[in-house]
Amino acid sequence: MKFGLFGGAQAVPGEVITEAALGYHEYGEYIQAAERLGYSSAWLVEHHFTGFSQLSATLNYISYLAGITSKIRLGSAVVVVPWHNPVLLAEQVATIDQLSRGRYDFGVGRGYRANEYHGFGLEMDDGQEIFEESINFIRRAFTETERWSYKSDRYTFNDIIVEPPVVQKPHPPMWVGAASEGSIRGAARNGYNLLLAQVPSFEAIAESVNFYRDELDQMGEPFDPYRIAVTRGMMVANNDAERAEAHVLRGKFLTEVQVLATDPRFQSKTFVPAARHKNRGDPTETSEAGAIIGNSEEMIERIERLYEIGVRDVALHDLSGNFDALEQFAEEVMPHFADRDDDTVKAAE
Repeated sequence: MKFGLFGGAQAVPGEVITEAALGYHEYGEYIQAAERLGYSSAWLVEHHFTGFSQLSATLNYISYLAGITSKIRLGSAVVVVPWHNPVLLAEQVATIDQLSRGRYDFGVGRGYRANEYHGFGLEMDDGQEIFEESINFIRRAFTETERWSYKSDRYTFNDIIVEPPVVQKPHPPMWVGAASEGSIRGAARNGYNLLLAQVPSFEAIAESVNFYRDELDQMGEPFDPYRIAVTRGMMVANNDAERAEAHVLRGKFLTEVQVLATDPRFQSKTFVPAARHKNRGDPTETSEAGAIIGNSEEMIERIERLYEIGVRDVALHDLSGNFDALEQFAEEVMPHFADRDDDTVKAAE
């Protein structure tokens, strides 16, 4: 199995409510430590207008991480495509691919937070259309070798060629965040790798994996479990007091994000789970139902549940930013899942 990290820096460390509460330089040290400990990837969020300083200029920050690391893969989870000019986005992605020497994973999405759409003056109903047009454009931009032009109701670009060229061909791996059955099946049909969120329960993750696998089966394509990355809260708790403290911390985060994600007209499938997701609404129950929580033995048991449903790539979100916890997981949990036989991947029942 592969184990990576999920999150981002917080520019003004203070009250701990989000993203490891580590400053921009401290979070870089955290990622460097993860690289030394054998973590395979670091996925960085993009969010705007939160009021609690979540990472916004994600691609800029990934460029910085590319310069202070050498092995760990660096991914966006996710670049919210409707906020960006597609030419400038393609150029930034290609630049990161060059700087990282081909270690970048291009995670994309259309966004789920109502406050961000409001802030950018966009309607959520337009998000999918903007996303699809921009992604089709960007895919073409990565492969064109001669100047070309593009015109639509939304964009006009004349005699362009996107530079620099990407290192990974035809372009960096493209991942999409998806939650509903339709979006998961659509990800499979459109050739995306799949990013699954940290809130849904283990049972809901099993269902999502099966949707993706079933769609590939119907297309006659083999299922590669490493095309799915599942984000999970990591809550290292070696005693009851630490467990209670971890629940308080993550409860603040889930509550804050749910407020930003919702609007009287909309519901987010990510942070306001659909009816099929159990334990809706209570942060403690949500974490107990899906987070990697507990001492090393319990965390191993929870990772085993993911392994049994076909998950092979886990991105861990530790709000504490605790270097000791990072080391404990690497030394006491990760070795239990090294060098396993992946010739057959068991489907969730």
